[in-house]
Amino acid sequence: MSLKKSSRAMVTAAIAVFLASAMAAGPLGAQGLPVITDEMLKQTVAALHVDVQTGRVAGITSSGPVAEVGAKIVDVLFGDYAAGEWISYSQRVEREYVKPAVSQRLLLFRRDGDRGTLVDADFSPAGRDALARQLAEFRRKTELLTGEMHVPDYLLRSGNNAVLHVEIQKSVPFDRGRSNLSATHTAIVRSAVQGDFKPGQSVEFIEKSRRNKRFEPPANAQRIVLLTYTKSVQDGQMKWWLHERVNYGYTEPGLKTLQSDVARVRAAQAEKAAQKASK
Repeated sequence: MSLKKSSRAMVTAAIAVFLASAMAAGPLGAQGLPVITDEMLKQTVAALHVDVQTGRVAGITSSGPVAEVGAKIVDVLFGDYAAGEWISYSQRVEREYVKPAVSQRLLLFRRDGDRGTLVDADFSPAGRDALARQLAEFRRKTELLTGEMHVPDYLLRSGNNAVLHVEIQKSVPFDRGRSNLSATHTAIVRSAVQGDFKPGQSVEFIEKSRRNKRFEPPANAQRIVLLTYTKSVQDGQMKWWLHERVNYGYTEPGLKTLQSDVARVRAAQAEKAAQKASK
């Protein structure tokens, strides 16, 4: 009797594991994400979870029929889109458009603006989480200021700018007008390459963006930034503004190279001033 009970328990446990795996994998028949490379992510302008609603053959190109697909965005993993927004995109088809068996999709859109997709895969929670992790790691790596990189000298010549290593504590997006998004960052200064700032001091600065629907949070909280202190056209107050050309993820070698570059630029300016004074 105990053997039968043990066998039933083992079968029940095996069924439970199978069902849990099936639920994690997504709907029956769902295909996992294809291999996504860094080169593909370089070409990606948006990563979306959508629910396909409509589709029709829209035309014939040199490479065959193309369908126009209509979908509603469920979630935005990356890009200037909003959940609940309706979008359309192009999809190559054999003859007629056939709505996919799994209407919820994970899409990567091309940066070149041809309305086509780099990836169109069945949605699953596991696939979404894997894609989100890969995107976050790709963005983290590509934002880094490495030791081999140099900030252009002309950006370092003004002694009025602050060049800082900061750690962002909070970011608050806001509409600066005409649906253009900016964000106010509150950060702690870790070190100052240039400027009257001390380690541990708090600084608030504004980052402008070209986004209209979704502000992309920084992939690295620790950053190397160049800030300018100018008047806001909105309220007339003096504020610190982020220079878009110097906004990197922090690395120690990158910071050391930047310190050397700033010292070299200052030395060249001092030598030029001395030569001018001696004439």
